[in-house]
Amino acid sequence: MRYPEAPVRPEHNEVGGLVFDDPYQWLEEDDGEGVAAWQQAQDELARSSVHGWPHHEALAARVGDLVEQMDARNLVVPVRYGPRWFRSRIPDGQELMVFETADAPTGPWRMVIDLNEMSAGTPLRMSPYPSPDGRLLAYSLDAGGQELPALKVIEIDTGKVLLDGVPQQRPGLVAWLPDGSGFFYMANEAGAAALRWRLFFHRLGQPAPTEPEPLDIPHLFAIPKISRDGRWAMLQVDHLRPRPHFIARLDEPWEWREFITDAEHLYKGVLVDGSFVAVTTAGAPRGRLVRIPLDSPGDPATWTELVPGGDAVLTGVTLVGDRLVLGELVDTVSRIRILTLDGADLGEVPLPGQGSVSSIAQGVVALGVMDQVVGCQDAITFGYTSYTQSPTVYHYELESGTLTALQGSSHTLTGLVTTRVWAASADGTRVPCTLVHRADLDRSRPQPTLIQGYGGFNVAVLASYLGPLAAFVEAGGIYAHAHVRGGGEFGLPWWEGGRLHAKQNTFDDLYAIAEQLIADGVTTPDRLAIQGASNGGLLTAAAVTQRPELWRAVVCGAPKLDLMRVARDPVGTAATLSEYGNPHDPADAPVLMAYSPYHNVKPGTAYPAILLDAGANDPRCPAWHSRKFAARTQAATTSSHPILLRVWSDAGHGGTNWSTIVQQLSFWLAFVMRELGLEVTVRRSTA
Repeated sequence: MRYPEAPVRPEHNEVGGLVFDDPYQWLEEDDGEGVAAWQQAQDELARSSVHGWPHHEALAARVGDLVEQMDARNLVVPVRYGPRWFRSRIPDGQELMVFETADAPTGPWRMVIDLNEMSAGTPLRMSPYPSPDGRLLAYSLDAGGQELPALKVIEIDTGKVLLDGVPQQRPGLVAWLPDGSGFFYMANEAGAAALRWRLFFHRLGQPAPTEPEPLDIPHLFAIPKISRDGRWAMLQVDHLRPRPHFIARLDEPWEWREFITDAEHLYKGVLVDGSFVAVTTAGAPRGRLVRIPLDSPGDPATWTELVPGGDAVLTGVTLVGDRLVLGELVDTVSRIRILTLDGADLGEVPLPGQGSVSSIAQGVVALGVMDQVVGCQDAITFGYTSYTQSPTVYHYELESGTLTALQGSSHTLTGLVTTRVWAASADGTRVPCTLVHRADLDRSRPQPTLIQGYGGFNVAVLASYLGPLAAFVEAGGIYAHAHVRGGGEFGLPWWEGGRLHAKQNTFDDLYAIAEQLIADGVTTPDRLAIQGASNGGLLTAAAVTQRPELWRAVVCGAPKLDLMRVARDPVGTAATLSEYGNPHDPADAPVLMAYSPYHNVKPGTAYPAILLDAGANDPRCPAWHSRKFAARTQAATTSSHPILLRVWSDAGHGGTNWSTIVQQLSFWLAFVMRELGLEVTVRRSTA
């Protein structure tokens, strides 16, 4: 394959005590000389290559059918504020979200905001924050996935605008006072060169604030929270290992003070009657539930243990009326328990099966910032899914024990089998992988296999409906879901075992799974593909540079690939420092350099087929990472397998329109199926 020419222009770098030349540093600038033309040529090459596969149109149609069957447009868990319910969805025939309200979780629904009418051709994304009484709506509005939102407030019944923007950059994460008279929000100070979140308070009817609350926040991420009675405000610091670092009494002239400052453990909970009831890893690596008095200085001697630690991973606690709802993971399977305020067990929520529960209707739980359910005064709502059941949103009434399906098609894939495989990683740690394939598949010989993995940021990636991947399984492929370290599936040690200086364990876990599948005769290297996005894109890129002989096809979605120059992007830096390390720190730099995919591309190597898939407006994993990596691997490879770069315009880290999302899924899946020699086959595997 003839690739667009990328001139080598070495630039000298000294980072963290390491000295190196960077041949493609010129590709970092979006508006640099020749960069746009080169990227466009790469885009055209990628499109012509993948679209030229004879089965591409059939696959795109099948993916579209599978997405529509699972009713993915309507998969947002509704939330109750005051007497009203709120939800977001993408109507049939539309590209963007609408925000609706109703008097009951079953509707009827009426429109509050329609992003399709507001977009003017630019994809918009909204983060809504209704007031506790349901009268007002604060929302941040982001255009084109750039994550530079504006903050607005409207009256829901009249549409009257009460606040049309604030002076700060990236405002959001709103916490209302119970009476709706004002709210706290996080933002980056106006004109600030570096990304540094500050806490602001705005009282409606007064000018937008210019000065932040007097807090020296010791982290790049924080979330304000207000107690149900309005007496207490809390600032939860850190999105990976959260803790209530600051609290203040609001029923008097408030003064912030430090509360829980322990940065070694997780403290994630709710404000309940003058106390903080939280899941913590202090004293229990998979979590225990404790009550911490708010009028104490956070002294562990004053805590009361409500639920001791055990084998289950405690994912979070939710206050529902006068009860607590506790989320748990038992060997990656969700369990939801109802407790009294004193921790007494009142029973489990009856779930549809052995699957995943999440507040975002997907099989994902970011343990630092997400709970598995959303609570209101007398009920919870949540999304449930498994490998074979499409995501469905449920409403569960605690008093009556009634479970009602609200949204989603409850579509089921039939004729499939699911098995668990274990592999021994390089350090002896046993790592699980779940296989899904057709029941009638010939397992006596190796078959095309696709491994997906993430392994980062304390995120538990659980069983999720195959959806579009059903096209791969229908065609005779084996889907393999790898639970590698760095994720949150098995508690704090699982995350700690795959981050910072231990990050190599994440990659070794993936190799162990691949080698186990090969040893078991499930597949062979020439029939094995891997795919990951975001942190998973780093995982697959590290895998292709460290072990190129293991794979036939590799997909790196929205990846961060040059870990030595991430500091040029403020949002990218915020994520990198906490999970990977600081390239400017001499202690971290050699560790990062050892696995940074861009720096480990070796000339004269027979690389497998590679697809780099990025968003043009992505501030977290900017497209320049993929551009540089594409140029270097295209110049280095000795194989005839294609190395393709696709950059999607008007897309960020997500944050694009509906049709583009479906196209992205179809594109990378077509690339994988072509490379593994699969054809599109539609079977009677759904119900």
